[in-house]
Amino acid sequence: MPTFSGRRLRDTFKTGRTAATAAGTALLVLSTFVSTVALAPAAHAADPVVVTLTFDDAHADQLGAAAYMNAKGLKGTFYVPSGFLNADAAYMSTAQALALQSAGNEIGGHSVTHADLAFADTGEVTRQICNDRISLRDLGFRITSFAYPYASSTPAIEGIANTCGYNSARGLGDIASHIAGTETFPLAETMPPADPFLTKAPDQIDNTWTLQNLEDLTLKAQPGGGWMQYTFHHIGVDTEPLNVTTANFNALIDFLAAEQSAGRIVVKTVDQVIGGAVKNNTAGPQPPAPLTSGNLIRNPGFETAGPIAGDAPYCWVPGGFGTNTYTYSTVAAAHTGTAAQQVVVSSYQSGNAKILPPQDTGQCTPTVTPGQRYSMSAWYTSTANTQFEIYYRTGTGSWHYWTSSPYFGPASTFTQATWTSPPVPAGATAMTLSLTMFSAGTLVTDDYSLTKAAVDPGAFQSMAPVRLLDTRSSGGPVGPKGTVSFQVGGNSGIPANVAAVTFNLTVTNPTSNGFVTAYASGTTRPNASNLNYDTGQTVPNSVTVPVGADGKVTLYSESTGTANLIADVSGYYAAGTAVAGGAFRPVAPARFLDTRNTGTPVAPKGSVSFQVGGNSGIPAGVSAVTFNLTVANSTSNGFVTAYASGTSIPTASNLNYDRGQIVPNRVTVPVGADGKVSLYNESTGTAHLIADVSGYYMSGPVTLPGMFQPIAPTRFLDTRSGSPVAANGTISVQIGTVSGVPATASATIFNLTVANPTRNGFVTAYPSGSSLPNASNVNYAAGQIVPNSVTVPLGPDGKVSLTNSSTGTTHLIADVSGYFL
Repeated sequence: MPTFSGRRLRDTFKTGRTAATAAGTALLVLSTFVSTVALAPAAHAADPVVVTLTFDDAHADQLGAAAYMNAKGLKGTFYVPSGFLNADAAYMSTAQALALQSAGNEIGGHSVTHADLAFADTGEVTRQICNDRISLRDLGFRITSFAYPYASSTPAIEGIANTCGYNSARGLGDIASHIAGTETFPLAETMPPADPFLTKAPDQIDNTWTLQNLEDLTLKAQPGGGWMQYTFHHIGVDTEPLNVTTANFNALIDFLAAEQSAGRIVVKTVDQVIGGAVKNNTAGPQPPAPLTSGNLIRNPGFETAGPIAGDAPYCWVPGGFGTNTYTYSTVAAAHTGTAAQQVVVSSYQSGNAKILPPQDTGQCTPTVTPGQRYSMSAWYTSTANTQFEIYYRTGTGSWHYWTSSPYFGPASTFTQATWTSPPVPAGATAMTLSLTMFSAGTLVTDDYSLTKAAVDPGAFQSMAPVRLLDTRSSGGPVGPKGTVSFQVGGNSGIPANVAAVTFNLTVTNPTSNGFVTAYASGTTRPNASNLNYDTGQTVPNSVTVPVGADGKVTLYSESTGTANLIADVSGYYAAGTAVAGGAFRPVAPARFLDTRNTGTPVAPKGSVSFQVGGNSGIPAGVSAVTFNLTVANSTSNGFVTAYASGTSIPTASNLNYDRGQIVPNRVTVPVGADGKVSLYNESTGTAHLIADVSGYYMSGPVTLPGMFQPIAPTRFLDTRSGSPVAANGTISVQIGTVSGVPATASATIFNLTVANPTRNGFVTAYPSGSSLPNASNVNYAAGQIVPNSVTVPLGPDGKVSLTNSSTGTTHLIADVSGYFL
């Protein structure tokens, strides 16, 4: 996965210091240096060299190295950006970092987002350093030591590290090593350090270092004594440039353990070297108010200079990943104004290079809304293909690669690249983006733009499930033949004016039998039902219904008793006259089929069809329909499958029922060429079927974001072929890239069925990679078979997660009937 790596340590400069000697004298100086170390006798016996093993960035592969090191009696200092903890499997969890501390290792600060601090203003630097320390301290860590990400510091930044309560801060690249240009540097840091807020260390260790290079740092420092800090990033990850092999690392640890036993060195953590009490500090200032309209990019044309004279402009930093060599610069050949940014990749093996808004805590990166799409553009010239690359932030510190646009071709004159993103993932709070160079060549960019994408009428906007109604905690149960309304428009980021809403409706603790009807507030209650229930039952059903002019939905409980109602919203449809292919048009719920009126139930293994196209104001040609399907008066167990008339019966189900049950479920299904939908009754008995239509999807090519593409119902998941979902367990099902669903799909509709549960419980569906929401989709009792339709966003990996909240196991089945672009 691509990651943002920031300015490289050995570019043409390092902040505040010169890093190289004159090229013509390098070999002579190195030769003299080696001879002096090997031959000159020590003037007096030096104290043992103090060696510190430091590890940056909270990579999970450091845990195995720590175990080996600790087994040899050596402890280290692990510099942890608070925003990286728990980010994903590649990084440590909080529990793992706490275990390192419990084993005698030190945890230090490394900024919230691993920011290149020299490019940030005072407020952002203070947030990065102070807030990082507070976050780590609040998690239970003893925090006294800091390391500057990318060794990026200035005297002002060093002062902030002091103010934020640290006792020391580490730089890089100021101690002699085998790296060309370091020959005249000191062999070790002094004890104590002359400047505790810029302690000297050799360059970070990468995959070019041999075991002898590693050992030489200590061997050559021993005659004069002092302090030697090793800096590791990855251990045993051959694909990472900043890597040392496991064999070399373990051999170094064996060497250091032997040297310590011989009394020639002492291995300590940074805190043990520096000492001092644990201090308190205050948080950094609040970030500037985000831009909320128009172009969300700050300094989009690079015209405002940055804090480093002659370097990147304000609110932009260089970055990249992989193995390549690049330079960046400001050039006058701009699209508009007097400045553009140029990236030149002179050698390339992998990854990319770019300049982009920093992955910060709010100084520069645009604030975004989950579920919203964003339109981006930039003017560029390039000698090779380029593309937009996007990252997003969750909370205030954890940044993730998200996605990339299609390629834009080489251009010798300024050309505008434009692209609209998929919906922002659930939990995202900010975004950064750039055009990238992923081959050798030259890329010049200027005049970036990021705006909220226009939403076409009838487009579905998915969102992480959010609870908008729960009468158990507000208002009390709904009375007999009573109503309750809840606000949709203008609530939880939903626009004030929307056409329809999709939510999971749950009834719980009813004191009598009954049913619930959902409809637009301010309109006449329709002759339809959405959810039927028995006394004491907890029953869910998915609902798609128009929203009233006041932005509300009303729920009517037809019962002689009371019932609590819960509504978990997962998305809405944009207002306006829907005309595009795949756009949704809601209708007031209307009954299109009721076999009880004819007196003839659907026979065992029989089918019935009902007309959708050309009926009750619905156009003759529609692609799909949404309706509530209810089974009643069944004489045996069974299930119903809905499908497009004239097509084969799919291996899927929409509604499972027991003998005599009244069971509802929402169905979204393609419409046949004759405008009809067929319902198949898989049972040895008869059953009456009822269909209450609440909307339809326009026919035509589906090309616009948020539009729905129906597919023949297809089984994407059936755990009965393997193991059930564990108690309180989670599984993920791949939707994007499977069975013709594109990787760029934003959301999906599927029928979720629970089978053979061993205890009571409920299942929650949500986008993969996001937090488990306070919502439910299917509630069940032990031994039940319970279906419910689910509309849910897809995670960045194209998956949906399903969590089984129960002390028992259960099987899950998912039958997909379509997706949203």
